Amino acid sequence: MQELTTLQELRARTPLAERGGVLSESARWRGLPVFVKTLMVDDPGAQARFQHEGRVAASLHHPALVPLLATSPRQLIFPFVEGGTLRERLDTGPLSADQATSVALGLLRGVVYLHAQGVTHQDLKPENVLLRAGQASWDAAQIIDFGMSHARHLPLDIHSGTRMGTPHFMAPEQFYGTRGDARSDLYSVGVLLFDCLAGEPPYADALGWLAGIHTTLAELPGPEALHPLLRAALSRNPAQRPTSAVGMYRELCAARLTLGLPPPGGTGTTDAVPGLVVHGAAEDGGL
Repeated sequence: MQELTTLQELRARTPLAERGGVLSESARWRGLPVFVKTLMVDDPGAQARFQHEGRVAASLHHPALVPLLATSPRQLIFPFVEGGTLRERLDTGPLSADQATSVALGLLRGVVYLHAQGVTHQDLKPENVLLRAGQASWDAAQIIDFGMSHARHLPLDIHSGTRMGTPHFMAPEQFYGTRGDARSDLYSVGVLLFDCLAGEPPYADALGWLAGIHTTLAELPGPEALHPLLRAALSRNPAQRPTSAVGMYRELCAARLTLGLPPPGGTGTTDAVPGLVVHGAAEDGGL
């Protein structure tokens, strides 16, 4: 990852979105296809959030995360991943149980790593999962966007006490301002798996569910073998969810075996998390 001091010259620029004073675009940089975020405003709050995302992204290195190539005070440059987001894939219809659980395992592979580094993503949703070459498989899923993340290694949490997140995918405790609880990410993975199987998230009135106005669990989609894990992950009480991302990964592998589906990566076991590198931390570290 390169630390730069000036705005970089970009070619073949195509604006994609502008939100919160940040312009997102595809472009070419030094001959490479890239995805670039550029801070367009001088608001101190926007600057702090932008710098926070850059610091967190720069500290992370794992195949299930899109790496940061270069950073400057007003630009973040990532490789451009061909294939689109999981949301774009789900817009064409639900996934099969094999595809849905495979994508969820790929996502959990990244979450295990994040939690071992003391990072909670806080905004896991289909829009923040890329599928390389459009493949709904464990080794094609990559996590993006650390703008709402919580990192223990940073001295200040700029989002402390705020209700940051996407209502359909954020955990109830997150809605009330709790941050840095790894189990909030596991709730989001559960909602994402539900969305993959059903083609839509569990609750039409997500804010009503988060606020406790609606308390009835949505009817669970997909094979019955997946229902115990879905029910636990979607629990309003964090203590009733899987105890760690590693534990959730293993439970999902075991459910796949019940369905006659093999573990990802041909490992032949539900214990190993393929491609897990935590740079000195144990698999369950930070949970």
